[in-house]
Amino acid sequence: MSQGIWELSFLVDKDGRILEGRGACSEHLGASLQSLIGRSIFSFISGEERPHFRRFMGQLHRPRAKRAALISLQTAGSIRPYAMEAQAGRTSDDHWLMFSRDTSNAEGLDELDLPVVMADEGQFLRLVELAAAQARESLDLTTIEIGGLSDTKRLAGMGVEAIAAFERSVGETLSGNAHDGILSNPSRGFYNLLHDPAKAGADIAQDLSAVATQHGISAQQAGIAHATMSVAPNTALSSIRESLGVMQKRMPGYQGWDPPAKARMSEGQIAAMLGIGAFLLGVIGIVVWLMA
Repeated sequence: MSQGIWELSFLVDKDGRILEGRGACSEHLGASLQSLIGRSIFSFISGEERPHFRRFMGQLHRPRAKRAALISLQTAGSIRPYAMEAQAGRTSDDHWLMFSRDTSNAEGLDELDLPVVMADEGQFLRLVELAAAQARESLDLTTIEIGGLSDTKRLAGMGVEAIAAFERSVGETLSGNAHDGILSNPSRGFYNLLHDPAKAGADIAQDLSAVATQHGISAQQAGIAHATMSVAPNTALSSIRESLGVMQKRMPGYQGWDPPAKARMSEGQIAAMLGIGAFLLGVIGIVVWLMA
């Protein structure tokens, strides 16, 4: 498809925030270009496609990334399909997304083999803040631990490939539940996701229990724990960070995230070290005396 027939184009950063745009935005999206700058492109993606779109965006840095797809945009009066193509932006952290109503030969997002995308913690917090700034109602933020993944000794008897398959299924389940696909994996077996309160954290944990059963893993082996907080519209980043930290510390395996503390020497060890030091100084003194 030649660039000459693109009807809309947006330069977006890795968080999905619109930096620049071109085209008849008012005609297609019912909003002026000026009003779109700084907003998330996700607000114009059909709700059921947003997790797929997050995965599409997250794989664009790969050498063999999928760069074209059929996507549904929430236009001024309805939801309309558009052909979309991603092109290189000005830096490695942004991309141009080009849209056309000519959808011939376009492949749907849900038909693409796209990897689950996990944001790093800094990006995750920014995405939650951005979603809260644009939300009309509260969202839920949930931290989940899968004990069988944070401590794979629980899964004794399962092969490496079987554990990896279970881990992929966990990621896909969480990605499907995450609001706009906003999901992070700060340490193996630990996940944070933003989601609609209509699907409670306990319900998501129950879905993961079902996933574990499908992989032949018992509830005790899976060791699923979760904690949930509400994120009100326009909640500050500092508050989100603080609350997330509190929830993470409630997880049974959280201590495994911290670097091991340096071992403290006992009084006996200190005395022994001092004695060895004094002995070595004495030997050095004798050597110096003999050489004099």
